[in-house]
Amino acid sequence: MSKRPSIQQEYQRQLMLRWITTITQWLMSAGAILFVLGLVYLLYAVLFANLDGQSFTAQDQARIRDNLGLAGNALLLGAGFIVIGLAWNYLEEPLVGVALLIAAALFYWGLPLLIGQVSTLPNPNTLGDFALSRIRNAAWVLFPSGLVLTVFVSLSHAIKRLRYGSGMDQTLKLGAEVGKQQVPQRFLGKCWQLPYCRDYVRERCPIYHARRTCWREGVGCMCEEKNIALALRDVRISDDPEKNAKYIPHNTTLSKWELKQRCNECVIYNEHQRQKYQLFAPLTVGTVIGVAYFFREPLQAQVLNLLGAIDSLLARFTLMPSEAREGVLKAAAQTSEAAALVLYIALVIVVLSYALRTVETVVFKWKW
Repeated sequence: MSKRPSIQQEYQRQLMLRWITTITQWLMSAGAILFVLGLVYLLYAVLFANLDGQSFTAQDQARIRDNLGLAGNALLLGAGFIVIGLAWNYLEEPLVGVALLIAAALFYWGLPLLIGQVSTLPNPNTLGDFALSRIRNAAWVLFPSGLVLTVFVSLSHAIKRLRYGSGMDQTLKLGAEVGKQQVPQRFLGKCWQLPYCRDYVRERCPIYHARRTCWREGVGCMCEEKNIALALRDVRISDDPEKNAKYIPHNTTLSKWELKQRCNECVIYNEHQRQKYQLFAPLTVGTVIGVAYFFREPLQAQVLNLLGAIDSLLARFTLMPSEAREGVLKAAAQTSEAAALVLYIALVIVVLSYALRTVETVVFKWKW
C-alpha cells in the first residue's frame, strides 16, 4: 500500500514531463515558422525592395515601418520560442549554447557583412536601415540565452563530475564490475587507499607491500589480478617496503602507451582522477573568482581596451557607415557602470566555465 502513492506520483511526473516536452517541441516548430517568415520579409526589404531609392509619403513610411516592426517582432518571438524549446529538450547538450552564441555573432556582424558583399547596405536612418536593425536585434535574444546555457551546462557537468566522475562518460573495461569496498581511505591516496581495493587481493599484493601505486608501475589487480595474486607466493614479505618492490610483476610485452591505456580504462585510476578533479575544480573556481574580484579595476579597464580594439577592427572592415564612425561595443559598455559590471561578470562566468572545462579535459580526457 505504501508504494502506490509513490508510483502514482512518478507516473504523474512523467506524464507532466511528456506534456511539457510536447509543448516545447510545438513551440520550436511555431518559432521556426515565425523566425523564417520574419527573416525572409526583412531580408526582402533590405535586398530587393529598394526602400532607399523610392519616395514615400509620411503615411506610407509609417505603414512600412509598422510592417517592418511587426516582422521584427515575429523574428524575435520566433527566436525566443526556439530558445525555449532548445533549453528544455537539449539542456544537457554542450554545443547548444555555443551554437546560439555563434548565431548571435552572425546576426549582429556576419549578416550585415554578407549583405554588403551581394548588395549595397542601406544608409543610416532610412527604412532599409530600420529593417536591417530589426534583423540584428535577434542577436539580443540569442546571445544571453547562449551565454546562460553554456555556463549552466558547464557548471552542471562539473558538479556531476565531482560526484560521478570515475565512470561518467567513458567505458571502464577494467574493474567496472567491482563495487566500492570498506577499506581505510585517503583522499588522493595510493591505489590501495582508494575504495575499489579488495581486501583479499591487498593481502598478497606486492604493490601494497611496497607502498607504491599501480598506475606508476603499469600493472595492478584490475588488469592482471592473477599475476598480482601469485607474485608473493612462497615469498616471505619484508618489513622494508623497498625490498618488496622487486616482486612487482611488470609486463614487458606491452608498450608504455598500451600500459597507460589500461590505466585509463581502470576503475581505480579513474577514482583517483575523480578525486584529483575534486581538488582542482574548487581551486580553479576560487582562483578565477579571486582574480576577478581583487583585480577587477585593471581587468575592467583591459576589457574596455579590448572592446575598443574590436571596435577599431570592425570599423575598418564594416560595410555600415554608421558603425565605421562610432564604437558600438565600447560605447555600449561605457553607457553606465551597471552595463560595464554586467559585461564584466558575464565574461568572468564564461572564463570560469571554460577554465572548468579545461581542468575536466586535462583530468578526465588526457588523464594527467
